[in-house]
Amino acid sequence: MRWWMALAGVMLANGARAQDGPALAALEARAVAALGAGYVAQIEGDRMTLTCAACDGAPMVELRVGRQEDGTEGRLRSGATSITVLDQQCRGRNPTCRVEGADLGPAVGWVSAYRAGAIAGSTLVLLRDGAMVIARSVAASPEVARGNVERLRAEVLPALIGR
Repeated sequence: MRWWMALAGVMLANGARAQDGPALAALEARAVAALGAGYVAQIEGDRMTLTCAACDGAPMVELRVGRQEDGTEGRLRSGATSITVLDQQCRGRNPTCRVEGADLGPAVGWVSAYRAGAIAGSTLVLLRDGAMVIARSVAASPEVARGNVERLRAEVLPALIGR
């Protein structure tokens, strides 16, 4: 079974592109420290995967940077797409899914939480000037999945979005 959660945040001060921002490798130690003992990181291009095989439920977290230029950011900023609508869409796909607003500094976004059988997930998406950051966490419990996303949001994502 795939362990996926999407969390995205869009970046960078002065409208810089995601690929012009801090390299994920420069944030590796900070991300591992934010998640805690037992986590290890692997970086491939625009994605950092953090896992903890020794942790209860073997949680997995993915941090991805990229671009989202389909108009989602503008619709979210203008209110044409609301968090309520995103929540309804999410519940339509999975009745356990909940979506809340999750702006961070100049970035706009949302965080979702859901269950998929024995797995809980949480995804944070942040958008800024076309740049996108996604943090996905899957774990055995909703508290661990959401907690992992929130720790990255507090300790790592500000460096990506240029607060």
